[in-house]
Amino acid sequence: MIKADFHHKQHYKIQAYSKKILYITLFLTLSFALIEYIGGILSNSLALLGDSFHMFSDVIALGFSLIALIFSSKKPNKKYTFGYVRLEIIAAFINGLMLLGISIYLIFEGIMRFLNPRDIDFKSMLLIATIGLIFNIIITIILTKSLKEEDNLNIQSALWHFLGDLISSIGIIISSTIIYFTNYQIVDVIMSIFISIILFRGGYKITKSSFIILMEATTLNTEEIYKEIEEIEGIKNIHEFHVWHTDTNETNAAMHILLDEYHITKDYTIVENVKILLKEKYGIEHCFVALENIKYNNH
Repeated sequence: MIKADFHHKQHYKIQAYSKKILYITLFLTLSFALIEYIGGILSNSLALLGDSFHMFSDVIALGFSLIALIFSSKKPNKKYTFGYVRLEIIAAFINGLMLLGISIYLIFEGIMRFLNPRDIDFKSMLLIATIGLIFNIIITIILTKSLKEEDNLNIQSALWHFLGDLISSIGIIISSTIIYFTNYQIVDVIMSIFISIILFRGGYKITKSSFIILMEATTLNTEEIYKEIEEIEGIKNIHEFHVWHTDTNETNAAMHILLDEYHITKDYTIVENVKILLKEKYGIEHCFVALENIKYNNH
């Protein structure tokens, strides 16, 4: 018997370089998050403390991403026939919820700090924020280089996190400078709320995108896709029609197609026409089609 090599999806990913980068980034981020947290307490800076929480959320996000990456390299088995790649989406969903929670807490803390102001140590705040800016630039460069080596969703997600951290570090430097020259302590609270809004928007986008994937939903216009498939010659009816995202880069489709009695002998051609339409117009490369014949299938 000849063993054929079909072009089916393997349902696992082996990306050693990305794994190495995540280990390094995780260690560096955890180290600096601790420094920033201690600095925020010592300087009484809410913005600096808020940014440390953001960094801790990055640590947890990187941890989930690393676990997902390790498991995604495992091949499918009898129980997990689709493998473990979906763990990347679960990790993103948890991370998104954490960002939402942290941002809401920081806004609440900002209101409390506004009602009960505290003195801020300008030198400590500026020093640690400057170190944070340099740190985030280095991590951003590392992650960008990693993406050139291996295309990985987790690395892309981490990169966007650290771009957000860059904005936070710049914001803290600006607020600490304003406080130094004007002594307007309220600027720290305003900047912390601004950072919280950035966190909330990022968390909302991540949570929404991962929720759509976990619910096996789609952002595509399914009514339009259905009508275009229905117009293909030889198709009498379409049912059990489904379109869903398996991750941010891949979309699947599945359907039962009832052929009319004049095109029964052209079943393979019709299936190929459906696949070509889905791939070329909607970017759907994975399509599952069950053909039905009114002579043999009860309708």
